[in-house]
Amino acid sequence: MPRHSGQSDEAKIAANLRRAIELTELGLRLRRSALQQNGPQDDARVQVMREIRHAKEQAWRKNHS
Repeated sequence: MPRHSGQSDEAKIAANLRRAIELTELGLRLRRSALQQNGPQDDARVQVMREIRHAKEQAWRKNHS
C-alpha cells in the first residue's frame, strides 16, 4: 500500500519534535531541582512537580501561539 506523504507526515514529525523538546526540558528541570535539593525529600518532590507543571504550561503556550 503506498504511503501518502505531505502535511500529515510533517505535522506528526513536528508534534514528535515538540514532545521531544518538552521531555528534554522537563528532564533538565528535574535534574536541576535534584541537584539543588537542600530540604527534606517531600519538599524536593513538590518543587519538581511545580517545575514540571510550569515547563508543560510553557510548552503548551509555545505550541498554541
